[in-house]
Amino acid sequence: MALADILEQIAADAEAEARAILEQAEAEARAVREAAEKRASERAARILAEAETAARLEAEASLAAARLRARDEALAAKQALIAEALEQVAKGVVAVEPHRYARFVAQRIVAVARGDEQVLVAEADRERLAGLADAVAQAAKEAGRDGLSLRFSGEAAPVAHGVVLKGERDSVDLSVEGLIAAERDRLVARLAGALFPGEEGEG
Repeated sequence: MALADILEQIAADAEAEARAILEQAEAEARAVREAAEKRASERAARILAEAETAARLEAEASLAAARLRARDEALAAKQALIAEALEQVAKGVVAVEPHRYARFVAQRIVAVARGDEQVLVAEADRERLAGLADAVAQAAKEAGRDGLSLRFSGEAAPVAHGVVLKGERDSVDLSVEGLIAAERDRLVARLAGALFPGEEGEG
């Protein structure tokens, strides 16, 4: 084989080897690029999913907080209305005609009195309850307690309206405020039913 032929064969072989090496390098580079693109795409999708989850959780938390605030505000408004209504009940009791007011107080006295107490009348009610002794006697008779004997003291009861029964060892608060407090649950239920039909009362 001539020298020229040998050199040509060597050059052809070198060219073929170089082309093969180049093609392999390009394939490896393409594989590396595709793997990197796949990793980047997966990471982007994961970040997006995490961001969507975080945004959804934040929105749900905000909505729950808003609902809680709305519930608390509605509850506070209901409680304020019921408290105002209870004040109106107290004012209504005090504002009835003197004979009806005396009878109302007398019936409560007879219901709880043992018979050895003093009756102390609130300073503001002295005039309106001037006939309380007669009202108590009448209420006792109606209740079958004719022998009930109470002493009506000149000492003022330490309440705004109504009376206090003062015994030797204890006393009973029969003030208008005390009577309403004792009946508060029942009154609140009735007021809530009237003010908020179809809803459960809040007290």
